[in-house]
Amino acid sequence: MIFELGSSSSSAANISRPSVNDLNSSTLAQIAEYVASTGETLNINDVNEWLKDKPIYHPQQQQLHSEGQPNGSSDELSAKTILCMPIINGQKTVIGVAQLINKENDLQFTSCDISIFEAFAIFCGLGIHNTQMYESACKLMAKQKVALECLSYHATAAQDQTLKLVNDTIASADEYKLYSFKFIDFDLDDDDTCRAAVRMFLQCNLVQQFHIPYDVSITRTV
Repeated sequence: MIFELGSSSSSAANISRPSVNDLNSSTLAQIAEYVASTGETLNINDVNEWLKDKPIYHPQQQQLHSEGQPNGSSDELSAKTILCMPIINGQKTVIGVAQLINKENDLQFTSCDISIFEAFAIFCGLGIHNTQMYESACKLMAKQKVALECLSYHATAAQDQTLKLVNDTIASADEYKLYSFKFIDFDLDDDDTCRAAVRMFLQCNLVQQFHIPYDVSITRTV
């Protein structure tokens, strides 16, 4: 993904997703790839001279040159000076590359420009990282919502089961030995387990305290 902003304050930002062929034929993209792979900051005063010392052309581009097509892409011919810096996250992982191209009045980028641009790259890294974290949180929330809906579906009892339990007599807590440290529900069948759970609701006064209708509490228990 490329986010491009012109030098004019009135120019709109251009967001694009170039193809592999476009990236292979773009000198700026290959310089960005070089910075992303090495993690170093490049302050190139003369792009053509720098390319002579460090050829970074892909095989496809070298083949085009050998076939007699113009030597250099359009962005290579227009770019004279470049300040290129990696964008990293909190784990020191490169997640992007920022480029400044052609300083005004054909001047070279200074150490002051590098310091300011470094601060800009840090904020870019924070923004990208926060966006990725937000997307991950949204995915987790969606998964949680689906899981809760599935649990709610399976936790809801059928109407006939609810009516049967509503009409059943709920034994006392002493009969179920709920206050005993020796209480164990392994000896209870499914119906007695539901009755014991209802008795726990009643003993803890949850039905009255939270104003839960009796049949609703039984439905959730089942």
